[in-house]
Amino acid sequence: MPSTEAFRSIDKSTFMTSQKSIRKTAFQYGIFFSLLYFLLIFFSHTYVMEQLSNESRKHRLEKEVESFQTIIANEMPTVDEIGGMVDRFQLLLEHALIVEMKDGSVIASNNVNQTKLRMVLEKPAGFVEISHGADGLLGLKRGVGIDSSLSSITILEMESGLAERSIGAHMTLLAASALLLVVLLALVGITTYLALKPIEHIKDDMRRLQSGKQPRLNPDAPKEFSPLIKQFNNLLELASRRLDRHRRLNSDLSHMVKTSISANLAILSDTGSLPPSREDIEFMTSNLKDLSRSLNYRMSKADISGRQMGQTCLPVEIAKNVISVMEKIFPDKRFRINTSLPNNFSWPMERQDLSELFGNLLENGGKWSQAEVDVSISQTDSGLTIEVADDGPGIDPEAASKVMDRGSRLDETVSGFGLGLSIVSEILEDNFGQMNIGSSDTGGARITVMLPFPE
Repeated sequence: MPSTEAFRSIDKSTFMTSQKSIRKTAFQYGIFFSLLYFLLIFFSHTYVMEQLSNESRKHRLEKEVESFQTIIANEMPTVDEIGGMVDRFQLLLEHALIVEMKDGSVIASNNVNQTKLRMVLEKPAGFVEISHGADGLLGLKRGVGIDSSLSSITILEMESGLAERSIGAHMTLLAASALLLVVLLALVGITTYLALKPIEHIKDDMRRLQSGKQPRLNPDAPKEFSPLIKQFNNLLELASRRLDRHRRLNSDLSHMVKTSISANLAILSDTGSLPPSREDIEFMTSNLKDLSRSLNYRMSKADISGRQMGQTCLPVEIAKNVISVMEKIFPDKRFRINTSLPNNFSWPMERQDLSELFGNLLENGGKWSQAEVDVSISQTDSGLTIEVADDGPGIDPEAASKVMDRGSRLDETVSGFGLGLSIVSEILEDNFGQMNIGSSDTGGARITVMLPFPE
């Protein structure tokens, strides 16, 4: 198992280069997506304005062409009069006007050169667009009826003026969007600060925890951090339980070794007598064997146990394996398993812990039953439920309460599985489980174990 110094070195070499500020990250992403949103607004506005401008221009040009055509139809002017009307139209609306006569002649305003005129004459009737150098012309060309001396009327407007108005609208939009962008970033910054402010309280809890001013983190935290804090507190609780177990085992070992050594020294230090008798040697040998057996058991109990991250086991398979062992230990007893779970059903728990749990429960049932021991394994909404029922004399309520008391331990020096139900209680304590002792249908003991789902 890596040492604390190893974890600290990993923290310095790895996490120092990978740490990121949530506030800075949120602000960076806020700037990026705000700029992207700003560009989308700008290009969308450009496209929409262009479409609206074209529709508005087309409608206006249609009205102007209809108006000019109506004047021609009502006044029936001569060719010279039509030329004067074209000049006045240019001065009034600042648009270009081209009138094609049926005899092939063309009357055009002064703001149309020969190149543009030729390009207009080549265009069919309808909405026309002419690009020539830096200037562009947008207009409408409409044919005149057969009863008129005119062939077509074309009204054009300069695109440069429209472009200037469009640029002005774009600049206004840019200024407004930039202001909104600043406001948006400010709101993102304030929201991020307020949303992450509870982390400061968690950091304060961590400082108080490290200084020993409080044993656990405050569970009153935002919903997003609550599972993490709960897991952390569970780990602290598990570490505390393991520490208490090690202290208790060390204390027991010290007392046991001291007693055994004192007894042996009392025999060996009696120098005034003859060499130790055979009875004394047998006593010391038995004493040392008991000490060795107890040391082996207690050292195995000192191993790390309890719920481990990422560890799973197969409850049904383990139960069947333990039953096969119990059938050899108790050949005159019948062990039956009842479950609807498949053999490959897995549960997040150390295999050794669950195997020891089954072993103690079934050994207890086999020891006290008359003929049968029933094992039931099921999954409920609360977690995994294990029931072991026998047809023996049952367990007295006072003894049952003593077994389930925290810290109560029965005979833990017997080899094999016969370590007592207090071991089951300790395993359940490490795995946040519960145990209930009642009566079976046959009058024997029914021990129900419930292991909750990991949080």
